[in-house]
Amino acid sequence: MKKYIDYKNDISETELYDGLVGYGLFAEKIPNFLTSVDFLAFSKTLTFPVNNKPKDFIRYSSMRNINIPRPMAIPEPFAYSNQVKSLSDNWTKLKNHFRNKTINDSFKISRIHLRKLENKFELFEMNYKNFSKDGDPEQDIVIKSKYVALADISSCFPSIYSHSISWALVGKPYAKSKSKPADKNEWFNQLDFNTRNLKHGETNGVLIGPHSSNLISEIILVSVDNELTQQGFKYIRNIDDYTCYVDSYEEADRFFMCLSEELKNYELVLNSKKSKIIALPLASVKNWVTKLNHFNFTNSYVVNNKQAIRVKELKGFINFAIELMLDEDSDASILNYAIKIISDKHLGSNAKDYYLKQIHHLVLLYPYLTNLLEKKVFEPHKIDKNIIKNIAQDIYTYGLKKKIYEACSYAIYWAIKYDFELEITTIKQDSISSMDCVFLMIAYQYDKKHNKKAYLKEYKDLSKNLKRDDFDRYWLYIYETLPWTELTDNYRTMKKNGLTFIKPEFN
Repeated sequence: MKKYIDYKNDISETELYDGLVGYGLFAEKIPNFLTSVDFLAFSKTLTFPVNNKPKDFIRYSSMRNINIPRPMAIPEPFAYSNQVKSLSDNWTKLKNHFRNKTINDSFKISRIHLRKLENKFELFEMNYKNFSKDGDPEQDIVIKSKYVALADISSCFPSIYSHSISWALVGKPYAKSKSKPADKNEWFNQLDFNTRNLKHGETNGVLIGPHSSNLISEIILVSVDNELTQQGFKYIRNIDDYTCYVDSYEEADRFFMCLSEELKNYELVLNSKKSKIIALPLASVKNWVTKLNHFNFTNSYVVNNKQAIRVKELKGFINFAIELMLDEDSDASILNYAIKIISDKHLGSNAKDYYLKQIHHLVLLYPYLTNLLEKKVFEPHKIDKNIIKNIAQDIYTYGLKKKIYEACSYAIYWAIKYDFELEITTIKQDSISSMDCVFLMIAYQYDKKHNKKAYLKEYKDLSKNLKRDDFDRYWLYIYETLPWTELTDNYRTMKKNGLTFIKPEFN
């Protein structure tokens, strides 16, 4: 089994910079039409720090499995590259920090963190699991336990105090003694400074979306882990979710109190509404996961080495997943998991027809499922583009009505990717009215493909106004829509050299 520090040692300074800048600028939840690979190459020609001033960021909302939007961000690229350069330049010191805080752990507490991924350049993937390398410590630490204490941090990323990065790295007393202007070049102060600069110089919160934020949060949370393990607690942590195994109800209460106290040292707060104690025995994974994985597809057959499902069994499985979801307070992640299971199955024509109608219905009820469809429905089941078009039309209309602009963006993204025209004549007006940067960007790409140059004038007029009044919050849209003559500084140089943040197949 690899230790936590082994994953960090696998990554060199250069690989850290390349992975975070080239493949960690845009969150996975955004429709997959953006890339920062060209920007990575350009950034390596620059002298750091680049325009070292506080910057604002692009806002983006993504639906969560509770059908409530999560505010996400796309950082201004030069401010982001400054932060990542600061991280990579101090990578040896950071690895020493991670080593010191985890060296005495008998198992890996943090389960989701930066690591090299097989056949990928990204260094971070949400919900990544590799039991052959990470182990399954719950199986061992549950043996002598009678209760499990579940907890999480209230608004973890938005609550991270930038100065607490230094507190975690060198201790609060020393960090405070080095907080004078004369100490601004201390390496830990530079990490703090460059992290603040992604949020207009604000000390509260790190951005949700860019992969560097996970590394920042780990700097702080492994320090909390170190204190708690010294107090004898045995638990695992998935970013900011804690699962602690204890031998008494009183010990579970003590865990909550100790966790709360340690979090306070870094200006973080325990989410009391989500803290709960459950008596064991308890399944090692959520009960609904086990039930879905063990659903009996009777009367199935095999096609191309895949289990093929008939309509009757498929209906039973979908109905079963919906019943489980209703039993679990409408947690749409159950449907998410069910769709992933079906993505590995073969569906005959009748089963496929039934399944797509159900998916069409469910995605309008639970727009959280939208970003799952491409990889887990359309592609594995080789769905005809006319069917995708029908779903796209409806999800666009629904998204516009509910102001879920992520849904509108995905509908247009599918139209470009699968080469069909939406029967919607108001895309330009809708996107401009929304003032949602990602929606604007993908709408512009769509109209650039289907309409004459004169039709794009309103898009460009908006860009000119935003360039003057709100550049950082719309930098991507402004950069991609205006010619190089309308841009300044490094943006002008990049555009003149033909650099783009749009993947070739969408440009």
